[in-house]
Amino acid sequence: MVKYILASCSLAIALGMGSLPALAQPSSPPTTTQQAAVSEADLQKFVSAAKKLEVISQERNTQIAKVVKDEGLSLDRFREIYMSKQNSKVPPKTAISQDEQQKYDSAVGKLVQIQKDTQSKMGAAVKAEGLEVPRFLQILEAIQKTPDLQKKVEQMLKPSK
Repeated sequence: MVKYILASCSLAIALGMGSLPALAQPSSPPTTTQQAAVSEADLQKFVSAAKKLEVISQERNTQIAKVVKDEGLSLDRFREIYMSKQNSKVPPKTAISQDEQQKYDSAVGKLVQIQKDTQSKMGAAVKAEGLEVPRFLQILEAIQKTPDLQKKVEQMLKPSK
């Protein structure tokens, strides 16, 4: 469960906050001391924010699927076209028709807006929990590198009985 949440947070950060302005990024890499110094309160804020990011990420994924389908492409075909555009060494299985290219371009335009909206929501969710994005990222990194912190987060994520 904790690995799933951490992976989701990492993915959410990479996709949703990857283009935040430079001011939101740490000015220097966190030191080991900074990573180790995660208070119980910060950990609780992190867990609360992570849960919100998971929901936002799921909403984004649903919106993406809907946009692609509404444009008349299957998710697999969209991925295939996308991958071929990202890496010229990965050609699509079948040639991209002009109609597919138009559908793809239209979908991408809409997905850019979804991504911008998601980015704003994620930043707001982190801040609503009392953390700044750079601190959230420091805590995430510390959790990923520290088994004891992973165990604490796992315990915090367990539903109370």
